[in-house]
Amino acid sequence: MLNRILNFQVARFVIVGVAATLTDLWVAWLIWRFFGLHETACAVIGFAVAFWVSFFGHRFFTFQKTGNPLKFLALAVSMLALREVMIYGLTLVGVRGFMALFIPLCTVTLITFFISKYQIFKR
Repeated sequence: MLNRILNFQVARFVIVGVAATLTDLWVAWLIWRFFGLHETACAVIGFAVAFWVSFFGHRFFTFQKTGNPLKFLALAVSMLALREVMIYGLTLVGVRGFMALFIPLCTVTLITFFISKYQIFKR
């Protein structure tokens, strides 16, 4: 029974994570494409929109618990900082555009999953 619940929770986390990730990437890419801002600025805007998709998705759908919004915000901001450093580093070595946004986003998404599961929305 516990295994079944955990499987459903993981599936819901993946759904919310994919929705937030796609929102983040889509918004960042649109800003980059149509306004020509540097990728780091685009990522901040994408993050701001996707944060709310992620928080409310995990609160109401994935974990169905309030969790700790301050810890979630701290995690999100620290992951944004890590992501920004990664994007900046990639652009310095010539990786630009979509890949400069995509690689760091995937990395911080994996980290966010584990910390959210075991620290922020724990029982």
